[in-house]
Amino acid sequence: MARAEAAPAPSSRAAAVRQRLMLTAEDTFAQVHDAAQRLRLERRMLDLLQGGMREVLVTSALVGPALVLWLTLPHIGVARALGPALALVLISLERVRFLRRMARERARRDDAPRRWARGLAWRVWLSGGVIALWCHFVIAIGTQELVSYLLALVTILAAGATAQFCSWPPVMWATISPLLLGMAVQLALSGAADHRVGAVFALFLWLVLGLAGLRFAQTLHNDMRTRLRNEDLLRELDRRRAQAEAAHMAKTRFFAAASHDLRQPLQALGLYLSVLEGRCDDVDTLARMDQCMGALDRLLAELLELSQLDAGQLECAPRPIALQPLLDRLASMYQAAARLKGLQLRVHPTAAWALSDPALLERALANLLANAIRYTSAGGVLLGVRAAGGADWRVCVFDTGIGIAQAEREAVFEEFVQLDNPERDPEQGSGLGLATVQRVAALLGHRTTLHSHVGRGSCFALQLPRAQPLADSQAGAPARAAITAPLHGRVLVVEDNAAARDALALLLRGWGLDVVTARDAAQAEEALAGPAPDAVLCDWRLPGPRDGLAVLREALRRHPALKLGALVTGENIETLRAQDAAFVLLRKPVRPLRLRALLASRLGHAAVGTP
Repeated sequence: MARAEAAPAPSSRAAAVRQRLMLTAEDTFAQVHDAAQRLRLERRMLDLLQGGMREVLVTSALVGPALVLWLTLPHIGVARALGPALALVLISLERVRFLRRMARERARRDDAPRRWARGLAWRVWLSGGVIALWCHFVIAIGTQELVSYLLALVTILAAGATAQFCSWPPVMWATISPLLLGMAVQLALSGAADHRVGAVFALFLWLVLGLAGLRFAQTLHNDMRTRLRNEDLLRELDRRRAQAEAAHMAKTRFFAAASHDLRQPLQALGLYLSVLEGRCDDVDTLARMDQCMGALDRLLAELLELSQLDAGQLECAPRPIALQPLLDRLASMYQAAARLKGLQLRVHPTAAWALSDPALLERALANLLANAIRYTSAGGVLLGVRAAGGADWRVCVFDTGIGIAQAEREAVFEEFVQLDNPERDPEQGSGLGLATVQRVAALLGHRTTLHSHVGRGSCFALQLPRAQPLADSQAGAPARAAITAPLHGRVLVVEDNAAARDALALLLRGWGLDVVTARDAAQAEEALAGPAPDAVLCDWRLPGPRDGLAVLREALRRHPALKLGALVTGENIETLRAQDAAFVLLRKPVRPLRLRALLASRLGHAAVGTP
């Protein structure tokens, strides 16, 4: 038969108790090996101790001395009762002074928590010694009833000290040891049998409270170490988040600031391509070059638009708008693309008015519509408006396309995500459309929703606040048409980029125009001093202190009969338009057809439409 496992020997239990009691001497903080972490832990524990000291000051300075006088004055005389009471008051006042000095110096430099804790330990030990002296007078002279009151009072003080000072065990021991051990020794030496029972009780209470305080201290220290680790993790998380945000903002600032430089070669390439169309017989190659040019133009425009949204460079100006003309305009823009794929593009009639920025809303809905047509191979696309409940409209784009699985619905709004284009075919888009929609909607304060069934289709929607119809509103946009008639007139081209300047000059001369070029504001002024130009095409960012707006204003001042002043830029059109509405704003890269239509209309030649 196997021998039963022996119970732990009494000596092992005693060793455990001794080890627990010696925890104070070994210092619980020594369990933290890292010096910096140990210092942080000591500071936090000293903060708790400092708070506990403030809470017991009222008891030490007022309640304690009052109880001393009330309980002992009739029994031990004025001198023996008043002496300890005054001593407690003086010690409490000195402790107040010490706590104030500690707070001031810790605010300047908090690198010695143990020194302050030792100072507090000496002061509470001194208070306990005064109370022990008072106990000696009471036990020697007082009645058994008074001794019982005294024992109860000491028990309350010791229990309170354990709760308040357990964050720093040496201070806790310095408080309860004079109270309980002093009481136990004096009761044991008094010789009375009843007092011996009280001595045993006081000794047992000292042991129990001490062990409980150490256990609480260990729990506090563990919790505080966990809190410090969490704070470190949060700081690291904040640091990494700040780095990510800084990198993100650097990217957006780069794209926003570099938009001018990125569009310059694209502008020149487009202009040279337009020149080649009248000189080259290889129509297929030119068509493919034009397709590549268009794809590059769209990708750059989407990237820059996304960067402007992220950088907060676009401003919205909500106003009441009729939704039906907007939907009709979008349908007319994409009808050819839908018909090319054999799709039916329909608009559900509506009389709804909503509050939004017309340009930004049209941009977002255009992206949704283009996306719906791109991913629909059969069936159709429907534009419509539904009541969203309350005071909102929901502008919906329905399609009968491939649908989107539940797990992929959040990912489709991220940059460069294309679920059905693993080969990254540029003809299927860049994957930035829905990301732009999400950011535009956030800028406008509109909610974006998506409902989809795989294999049946999807519904993307923007939720807009309702608006009251305006009395006189006009919708629609003028159509554009190609212009083939020769142009006549004098044009000043101000452009610092040589390639773009030469390409634009070559294109304009091919249209029959007399062209003068300048690279900066100084050369532009020299040109303006000569024959008056009919039109000035000026880049916004120029070398030197003056920009394109300054050049155009100077041209208008010198030649009030100027027929056209156009600012050509890749910057934020809305911001520039707000600066000066007297000039036409053209975003790079400018399409030659639009530029020719603009020149024809302003220089007085026949032209169908406006730019």
